[in-house]
Amino acid sequence: MIPTTAKRFFWALALSLLLHLIATFGPGITLPEYHPDPAMEATIRSLPPPPPAVKKPKLRPRPAARKPPEPAAPSSPPESVAATEPEQPPATTAEEPPLPAASENAGAGEAPITLPEYAEIRYTLYKGRDGFPVGRADHTWKREGNRYSITHVAEASGIVSLFYSGRHVQISQGIITASGMQPDSYWVQRGQRADKTDAARFDWQGGQLTYGSGGDTRTVQLPQGTQDLLSFLYQLAFDPPLGENTQLHITTGRKLGSYGYQSRGEEIVETPLGPIKALHIAQLRQEGEEITEIWLATEYHYLPLKIRFTDKQGSVMEQTAASIDIK
Repeated sequence: MIPTTAKRFFWALALSLLLHLIATFGPGITLPEYHPDPAMEATIRSLPPPPPAVKKPKLRPRPAARKPPEPAAPSSPPESVAATEPEQPPATTAEEPPLPAASENAGAGEAPITLPEYAEIRYTLYKGRDGFPVGRADHTWKREGNRYSITHVAEASGIVSLFYSGRHVQISQGIITASGMQPDSYWVQRGQRADKTDAARFDWQGGQLTYGSGGDTRTVQLPQGTQDLLSFLYQLAFDPPLGENTQLHITTGRKLGSYGYQSRGEEIVETPLGPIKALHIAQLRQEGEEITEIWLATEYHYLPLKIRFTDKQGSVMEQTAASIDIK
């Protein structure tokens, strides 16, 4: 008999051989696929790097817009000119005093020189002999009976205003007599600083002229017919130096000087308004001194059409009328 242990070994070997034959030559066996529960599916991903820290800007209060200071008023402000902007001319009354007589230099066939009630001239400012535009100026003339007021405001424009700020303001007031202009007061401010402000007071009864800035003033004897830098323009129109030289005493608010002027005849001046006939009057220049030339529009009440200033070094500053409004 075959031992029991041998029998067991025999059947184990036979079973193993059978399974081997089935796996090699038998039909393919398909195992069921495993589908995990989607709810249980998880994905491991790397977290993105944190964003860079942003510095919160510090808020600063915005400064309030600064309003440019108005020109400092003179110690005794002018009565009828309270601002640099021209006011509307007063209405004409039937009892208005007549204008002064014409200049003694006017010939028998010449029409008397009359001054309008209101005139506004706008100038373009040029620098250099090539005429580079650097700014503008507004010139206002007003007459009420025999009283007058003149305001002149100039300021830089364009790229030049970056280097020259502020305005140059002049005011002249007085009366018109049979001999021409007789100023009572003159005030000038050059820029915004108070120390650039000068004034002149004319005491015709006492025969004294006081000029200067602030507490630094000087009082001198007042020569007959003394003018300021604005009134002398109209004095030349009222009594032009025809045929001979005219000597004028003029104050700038800082000093008092005597200057000679002569006529150079009539010329045609090219302006933005077109060609205009004008009387050319030039200051008699001494070597190394400044010189001022004026062209008075003969067809516009002899108003100042063009003014040219040449300093001691020969630099030229000129203003030419771009518009003229007469009422």
